[in-house]
Amino acid sequence: MRRRPAPNDLEVGVVALSLTPFQLKSVCPEAPASAVLSLNGILARTRSVTHLRAAMLIAQLAATSRGFRVLEEQEGPEGRTAPPYFGRAWIQLTGRRHYREAAAALDLDLVRHPELVVVHHSEVTAWFWNAKQLHAFSDVGDVDGCTRAIAGARATPERLALARALYDRACGLAGARELAA
Repeated sequence: MRRRPAPNDLEVGVVALSLTPFQLKSVCPEAPASAVLSLNGILARTRSVTHLRAAMLIAQLAATSRGFRVLEEQEGPEGRTAPPYFGRAWIQLTGRRHYREAAAALDLDLVRHPELVVVHHSEVTAWFWNAKQLHAFSDVGDVDGCTRAIAGARATPERLALARALYDRACGLAGARELAA
């Protein structure tokens, strides 16, 4: 017998969008198909209930994670910020302050065990997105603003162009382009 959900288990009218592996590959051909499960979890946790929100999240995470293939920075010690608090998770959580804030919000010991960010990358990525209120950029299609909010000084012209290109592709999914116009 199935358990009936308690009233607090459901939020009526709020359904996050989700992707298929085919849709993800159309935005980001190099993405592993296995990324869809984690990505759909993040879409749900961030309440990505509109095409604009989903498109922004997908584009930004694809840009920061090199197509959903990198969970840790690869640049080496000179490119890392305050080791061991270098960029981890698809959002590239960086710096002791962000690790401490995520640890408190998620009840994880990320300060003493920063490697746990990789294990809990979906939760960390969703927390960052929500904590930084990045849907404020999503709702108005401000790709550059969102990129700068995530990347800070690393929001190079190349990074901005990549995020815009990925966003345009993501908006092509399921009619988001008409919503963005």
